[in-house]
Amino acid sequence: MKLRQIILSAAALLIAAGIAGQAAAQEKKEEKDQILKMSQVPQKVQQTINTYATANEIKKITLGDADGTPAYEFEIEKAGRKSEVSITRDGKMLSTEEDMPLSEFPEAARKTINSQATGGKILSTKKVLEDGKTSFAAVIEKGGKQREITVAADGKVVDTEIIKH
Repeated sequence: MKLRQIILSAAALLIAAGIAGQAAAQEKKEEKDQILKMSQVPQKVQQTINTYATANEIKKITLGDADGTPAYEFEIEKAGRKSEVSITRDGKMLSTEEDMPLSEFPEAARKTINSQATGGKILSTKKVLEDGKTSFAAVIEKGGKQREITVAADGKVVDTEIIKH
C-alpha cells in the first residue's frame, strides 16, 4: 500500500514538472518573439545596425536565435528590397539576408540554381552574408516539397535544407 502511494506521488510530481516545463518553454518562446523598440536594444547593437540602415528603413526588431546564439533580428526595407540582419548582444554582425532577383546572382550560382530547379519552381531568392562569406540561396518547390539550396558564387552547392511546413 505504501509503495503504491509513493509511485502515485512520484507520477504526480513528474506530470506537474512536465506541465511546468512546457509552460516555461512556451513563455520563453513568446518572450523571444517579442517585438522590440529601438530604445530596448543595447547601445552596441544600435551602433552596428545604424551602419547598415536608418531608423525609417527598420521595419521590425525581435530578439531571436541565430544558430543557437541569441541575436537581435532586424527586418529592413531599403530601396524596395527586404533584408534581415542578425546582431549579437555585444554588437557583432552575425549575418545579413537580402532578397535579390536570380538575375543579379553571379552566373555560376544562377546556373546551379536553375539546374537544381529543373522540373520545379523557384519561389524566392536571396543573397546571404555570414562569417564573412557571401552565398546565394533559393527556395525551390519540386514534387510538392520545398527545399532551400545555398550555393557559393562559383556555383558550388554549400547547403540543402528541406523546409518543413
